[in-house]
Amino acid sequence: MRNPSNDNTPYFEFEAMREAFNRWVVEDKVPEDQWRPRATNLVRIVTGDEYVDPNLVEWIIHKKPQR
Repeated sequence: MRNPSNDNTPYFEFEAMREAFNRWVVEDKVPEDQWRPRATNLVRIVTGDEYVDPNLVEWIIHKKPQR
């Protein structure tokens, strides 16, 4: 999957959001049907922007392959 981009937010912040999100859903046992709205809200809080690119949300919630 392509890495997200944004003029105002460095890549490492997106990576930190993704890691935090993944820990959050595991620790709180968040049902998968709630991932998109929660990831969207997380991005809004971190960036301060109302608009959230849906591709960024998909990248954040994308499951990493199991080893």
